[in-house]
Amino acid sequence: MKRQLTIAHITNNYTPYSGGVVHSIDSLVGGLQQQGHNPFIITLDFLGDAHDDPEHVVRVTAPIKFMYKKKHCAIPWHCKKWIKRFIQQVDADIVHVHHPFLLGAAGVQVARDLGLPVVFTYHTMYEQYSHYVPFFKKITQPIIKKKVKKFCSLVDFIVVPSNTIKHQLLEQSITKTITCIPSAINSVFLDMPLCTKKRKKNDPFNLLFVSRFEKEKNIPFLLDVFAQLDNCFTFTLCGYGTLYETIKNYAFETLSLSPDRVTFVHKPSHKQLTHFYVQTDCFLFASQTDTQGLVLAEAMAGSTPVVALHGPGQKDIIIDGENGFLVDSKETMKQCIEKIAHDPELHQKLKSGAFKTAQKYSSSMFAEKIIKCYEHLV
Repeated sequence: MKRQLTIAHITNNYTPYSGGVVHSIDSLVGGLQQQGHNPFIITLDFLGDAHDDPEHVVRVTAPIKFMYKKKHCAIPWHCKKWIKRFIQQVDADIVHVHHPFLLGAAGVQVARDLGLPVVFTYHTMYEQYSHYVPFFKKITQPIIKKKVKKFCSLVDFIVVPSNTIKHQLLEQSITKTITCIPSAINSVFLDMPLCTKKRKKNDPFNLLFVSRFEKEKNIPFLLDVFAQLDNCFTFTLCGYGTLYETIKNYAFETLSLSPDRVTFVHKPSHKQLTHFYVQTDCFLFASQTDTQGLVLAEAMAGSTPVVALHGPGQKDIIIDGENGFLVDSKETMKQCIEKIAHDPELHQKLKSGAFKTAQKYSSSMFAEKIIKCYEHLV
């Protein structure tokens, strides 16, 4: 019988946040628990007593709490001392950090003090998110890049979600072992009942987008493309974020798109999302900073092909002509959408390919690959 491992996952980003990083951590922790391991999540105390956490989640005291761009922020107090005491208490075998700053930096220091191996998941192209820092981008981007590179030199093993990110790290002469392991999608999407209804010739061709409504998601690009399509197409945009109302105004006021053709759904539930995924004909994506775009795998689990602008997270999952298409401009995206809509045989081929691709993104497979990394280090 394999040894049971106790793993301390350390992250600055957790509930009440949602999104790719939070989902990736939850999927991994769930997979580790299913395989008999003992993972914990150490994160920040954003809400005080208002958190409703399972037993494996613990919060580092953060006496300073505030909002920045409608997001909860927290500054911890004596976090290194707190993390060290907890890790000793649970007798952790591995420290797995998910950010290079704040708790992540403290976690690496604690691991070094205790002689524990450290795994770092490089979730994000950090310098591309410098607009979340209240300073000039020209100043913050080089600083962030330098600090992240130094952080990578302090850990024992680096997990990246896409080969594009792996190549970028190797180009920076980072010598630590780097392995590409895409995150898992929620099992609720892998268990979706597939749509058996066949499209009729005059049915509208339904397009879908699911994401946070933030600058890096490049949503106006998709609306510009949709504005060039004829009336047989509809577009549903699901999500939340600081730019939600701004993007709605762009669609209806700037582009004068009709509410009969464009629908916005704020904070959809998993049940709503499963309905959209299986009823949609094609999924659109335009981010150029996402390291993997888990939402693409979610859409594919509903047998929905994807047309996406080239980006680091898209290259590993989209295979042209098999489960979707990668494009390099608004015009080529428009052409691909029209090509799929007007070619039923191609559409069916892409749907089948998309479903097949999504089956590789289960939490059990994700956890098994990460466990091999742990066992190598331990």
